[in-house]
Amino acid sequence: MSVQDASLRETPGAARPSFSALRSFKLGSFHIGSSMTDVLLSGIWNRVMITDLGLAAWPVSLLLAARYFLAPLAIWAGHESDTHPLFGSRRTAYIWLGRLIMLLALPLLPLSVGLIAEGDARLGWALAVVALLLYGTGTSFSGAPFLALVHDSAPYERRGQAVSIVQFMLVVSFAFIPVIFARIMPAYDQALFWRLVILTMIGATFFWLVSVLGEERRARRSGALPPVAASDSRPPSLRATLSAIWSDQHSRRYALFLAVSAFFAFMQDAVLEPFGGDVFGLTVGETTRFNAYWGAGVLLSMIVTYGLTRRRRPDQQVSVTAWGLLLLALPILLLGVAAWRESLAMVIPTLLFFGVGFGVFTVGGMSLLMAVNRAERAASYLALWSVIQLVNRGLGIAAGGLIRDLVNSLSDQIALAYAAVFVVEAIGLLGCIWLLRRVDIRGFAAESHPDTLAQPIIPSLE
Repeated sequence: MSVQDASLRETPGAARPSFSALRSFKLGSFHIGSSMTDVLLSGIWNRVMITDLGLAAWPVSLLLAARYFLAPLAIWAGHESDTHPLFGSRRTAYIWLGRLIMLLALPLLPLSVGLIAEGDARLGWALAVVALLLYGTGTSFSGAPFLALVHDSAPYERRGQAVSIVQFMLVVSFAFIPVIFARIMPAYDQALFWRLVILTMIGATFFWLVSVLGEERRARRSGALPPVAASDSRPPSLRATLSAIWSDQHSRRYALFLAVSAFFAFMQDAVLEPFGGDVFGLTVGETTRFNAYWGAGVLLSMIVTYGLTRRRRPDQQVSVTAWGLLLLALPILLLGVAAWRESLAMVIPTLLFFGVGFGVFTVGGMSLLMAVNRAERAASYLALWSVIQLVNRGLGIAAGGLIRDLVNSLSDQIALAYAAVFVVEAIGLLGCIWLLRRVDIRGFAAESHPDTLAQPIIPSLE
């Protein structure tokens, strides 16, 4: 075995991290700050630009998607987090530095809107581009190290529980933060927009700092963090790490599933709030609550799904993920019917139904992320999966805006344009179920965690 290979192996006899639900909830509070910034960006800024300022949807959705195209930076950040400490830290310093870059982007949003509203479109759009690029850079830089910190907080068989709790906190915040934001800015007003941005910056900073404070020391004491290679040995290069990951057929098939599912699951992201404004004439406050409606559905379904599957290993969540995809496709198809028939009465129940499917999909899908990786390259694996998800999520968001504008220009029927987006998305989600069935999650887990899988298996849902 080469020195390089030895550097990738965990220390023999290292203590296994112990799972703590309270610790996972603390880590999950990180997502409260994340949801605050995300609602501001993809729930309010996009609505103001498209509906209140009357701009075309495609450049706004393309800008929202552009931040995801910076996701390849996460591969480098994840590899560095695995192999090169920053300011003496393996995870925390990368997380906080990335979130600082995100905070720098937020004040540029009201500046860009104000300039465009006053007629200085060139400078306004330039600031919007800078804001989205900064935001995407910060997200990519910190996302994989944070996921790796969650990975390090629990043993393999409990990582599905840990990541489900962390994602549950994201969903909880999406259920109540849009309601708060809607009260702060019930209708578009530049002064209120500034107030909302400042409050978001303060709140997000608090949760980002508190959630990960002290967590890395606990992971190091438990032996969850593999040691960095000794000074006389060289850690594997980024190219060698990626080559090792990609050489596995299980990894390649899983990557294809991740790409396609991310593309279709978020196609509605940039056009959902404008849909409420353009088709039904709803205000900013009313369309911002769309996030709360489907967030409530996610919240309920995650609680139930987590309760039913909490004792299952990550590799036993394939069927849960497939059910989530089906329960995502059906309400999206119904949303297309609501748009075509211009039936406002169908929208809120359908959004709740959509949230239910998204919750099931989240519990299953996030568990699979923890199944398809190896402990010695945890951040690198999770970074690659994050990049694939984010880039294709961005492509899906951009495609949603393009389909909306294309169908609207051909038919001159805005309701039909939104219906087309939702129908295409539903068909794609159904196709993802077939792709998932081609991925041998169990086979990968058996190779990477043979000792854990040798234990008695709790009957799965499959």
